[in-house]
Amino acid sequence: MNICGLLKENHIILDLKPGDKRHVLEEFVFELKESGLISNEKIILDELLKRESLGSTGLEKGVAIPHALTEEVKEPFLALALSKKGVDFEAVDQMPTYIFFLLLGNKNNPGFQLKVLGHICRLVKETQFIEKIKIAKSPQDIHSILEEEEGKIS
Repeated sequence: MNICGLLKENHIILDLKPGDKRHVLEEFVFELKESGLISNEKIILDELLKRESLGSTGLEKGVAIPHALTEEVKEPFLALALSKKGVDFEAVDQMPTYIFFLLLGNKNNPGFQLKVLGHICRLVKETQFIEKIKIAKSPQDIHSILEEEEGKIS
């Protein structure tokens, strides 16, 4: 598994504005739509919110992985956003969330999405990715850090 290939530099948003969970997801999806990376923001937002209603995708260490299976994407799609001030994303550890991996998978291939989710969790747990990414200055920095840290667990 290699998520570095899934996360393109133009899929990285450096500063989401603070707000509640819904606001952050709305802004994230809006930014992706404005960049031409997704087409139907309403369906994707609805799918993400439906998944969040089952339980928060906020993990620990300031990371959340909002995700959904949707027919709106043919291939798995991964984006990343940072929130410099942090967001109450109802994380497991009750701490603010700063890093958001948004993962969209196709309903016909849910297994691949599970592999990506597992790999991101391993990356967060077994490397210095989180600490390093918080001080990154550009999408290129983030991509380089991801490539370096991912190489430690591949």
